[in-house]
Amino acid sequence: MGKKNVCVVVLGDIGRSPRMQYHAQSLIRQGFNVDIVGYTDSPVLDDLKENATIIGVRKPFPFDKYVPRLIAFLFKVVWQTLTLFWAILVKRKSDIVLVQNPPAIPTLAVCWFYCLLVNAKFIIDWHNYAYSILALTLGSNAPLVKLSLLYEHFFGKLADSNLCVTKAMKEDLHEKWNIEQVFLQLQYIYIFNLST
Repeated sequence: MGKKNVCVVVLGDIGRSPRMQYHAQSLIRQGFNVDIVGYTDSPVLDDLKENATIIGVRKPFPFDKYVPRLIAFLFKVVWQTLTLFWAILVKRKSDIVLVQNPPAIPTLAVCWFYCLLVNAKFIIDWHNYAYSILALTLGSNAPLVKLSLLYEHFFGKLADSNLCVTKAMKEDLHEKWNIEQVFLQLQYIYIFNLST
């Protein structure tokens, strides 16, 4: 049986995502083929340049300079959905997709849909809640914040496994949304072995 393929998705600058780079590096050392999908503004670890396939996603056009904020947000989501889906679709087929959250919209939906299409495992690495970050600028009662909360909860429950750094985040995911399959970052090799 050949090596399993893992796709690490960062809908942000890969070079500024050390945690996701370390996941990728560890997965390579465990014998997985690794594709990393995200923005390529900053350099990545040398090990990843040599041993992973890096797939760049085109950054969104600055819609907010030309249209109202809500319309710009919608255009940005459509842009990111299309460019991210294309990037993960044209690479080699993944057995596992590990996605960084946040950002949640549209990353979680796009990655979940891809996993559904190719029968891959869907794993979320929770860095924070996207809706709570959105609430800092829009206020906690904003409709977009409430929609983001529902969206994040929905896709969090669909994940095959979840990762987080702290025990507090693990407990919060369980208490707030009844998400069971949550592992601390140090346990992540265990969930990849479960997924193969």
